[in-house]
Amino acid sequence: MPPVRSAQDSQGPTHSDNTDKALSRQWPVVSVRWVDAEARGGPGWEDPEDMVEFALKPLAEVHTVGLLIHECEQFIALTDSRGPDQIGSVQKIPKAWITTMAFMVPGVEECEDDIPPSIPIDGVRAG
Repeated sequence: MPPVRSAQDSQGPTHSDNTDKALSRQWPVVSVRWVDAEARGGPGWEDPEDMVEFALKPLAEVHTVGLLIHECEQFIALTDSRGPDQIGSVQKIPKAWITTMAFMVPGVEECEDDIPPSIPIDGVRAG
């Protein structure tokens, strides 16, 4: 068994080139509609009518809006917040569960010269 390194010996996380590339680019805002998996029941016996009623119920459709960190053949990965040195939680959604995905704000590479890469919020008030 390899020796356990103490926290003092840690040199910090090392990241792959793919991680550095993903962190260096602007993440587009996407709107994703997808169906979620559901399960019901426990280790004991269940009422058959309740279980069949649950089995026949359609899956719930979920609507998520977030920053698209990664997309591959299997899944997409989104976050809701990004700061200079931190990001919010990451949610992975299998592509087979996605019904629609739309880009809400174009990414930097998609912007024309006269379209700003971000939406100005000067003079905007909440509430």
